[in-house]
Amino acid sequence: MESTDRASQRSAGPLQGWTLVASAWLAVIASGALLGPVLPRMTDQFRSVPHVKVLVSLVATLPALFVALLAAPFGILADRAGYRRLLVCAALLYGFLGIAPYWLHSLYAIVISRGIVGFAEAAIMTGATALIGHYFRSSDSARWYALQAGSAPLVAIVAIALGGGLGDSDWHNVFLVYGFAFVIFVLVVTFLWEPPREAARSAAAQDAFMNSAVVDWPRLLMISAITVFSFSAFMVTVIQTGSLLNERGIPSPRMIGFWQSIASLANPLGALLFGLWAAKPLSKLTTSLLLMSAGFAVIGLQPSWQAVIVGAVITNLGCGLVQPTLVTWALADIADAARGKAAGTWLSAAFLGQFLSPLSIVWLENVCGSLSSALVCYSIACLLMAAVVVLAVRESPGQPGESETA
Repeated sequence: MESTDRASQRSAGPLQGWTLVASAWLAVIASGALLGPVLPRMTDQFRSVPHVKVLVSLVATLPALFVALLAAPFGILADRAGYRRLLVCAALLYGFLGIAPYWLHSLYAIVISRGIVGFAEAAIMTGATALIGHYFRSSDSARWYALQAGSAPLVAIVAIALGGGLGDSDWHNVFLVYGFAFVIFVLVVTFLWEPPREAARSAAAQDAFMNSAVVDWPRLLMISAITVFSFSAFMVTVIQTGSLLNERGIPSPRMIGFWQSIASLANPLGALLFGLWAAKPLSKLTTSLLLMSAGFAVIGLQPSWQAVIVGAVITNLGCGLVQPTLVTWALADIADAARGKAAGTWLSAAFLGQFLSPLSIVWLENVCGSLSSALVCYSIACLLMAAVVVLAVRESPGQPGESETA
């Protein structure tokens, strides 16, 4: 009881906020941003392995699939077992299994290790997202979510540079970057504390999983559905910009990386806009979808490589705005006893969208005949989703159109 009292008296500040923001950077490291530059070399080395292209693609995408599948269950676990405890254990597991491919020489073993990294990543993202909501309230939590979203593209740029530099001599070297998880472990142990658990455990024991007294499930599931689509669109420029630039006359990987990095800088600007723009969440969400629609239209309808950069900047501005808007909306007015459950549900939707993004592009490209036409379809879909959001929110009382988040 005494430790609970001490925890309730603590006040979170920048050290706690940045520790949780940095914890989310592990998701960026686990993504294709770090491994992208070395995947061709991995494919070449394991070319005799059956289905090598599929297996190598799983090395990049499997963690996102595991987060999509496991974030919600980990949210339930965190509400009962503790958020800090989950973060501590997951950071260690992430570090050991993340580095493991440095010593592994079997592609199948590497794929298995990547699956376990995704397992740990699901726990880390759920714990970190829920703790921001516990430590900070209202506009403070919104700003930390915006920093989490806005810093991710900058970390991705660093990850791309590290991936290219470390992998130049041997692709195994790239996996040493996963040792950053041990830094996160030390920060979590040193600066974070467990929120008071007694009331949370009591409420969790009394309320069933789908009890609307704890979580407004219709509202959260509606937000999650919007999130799946929005994060699918979010990943389009991340994954497809390089191919588009190559198609339109820029063969140099160095120049592609340069221009893609420039376009990515619009993402943190969108997150900054979230913090500075004192508008209702409905306005922010529809604006972000309209920006993404406009950016995809520019890329899809204009044939030059310069149009790819301009369109990617516009799209990334909307992407930077959409992430903090959605997570703040999803976790607003959630009871402390169910914060992990809600965070896990939202994260499952976000990472499912990321995983589905390249699959949707491949399907649209086959149907429409070209990558440019596929992006025009995404432009139309973003317009339609903006209309759906406006109609759905106006028909549902208590939705973000009626409250401020800034």
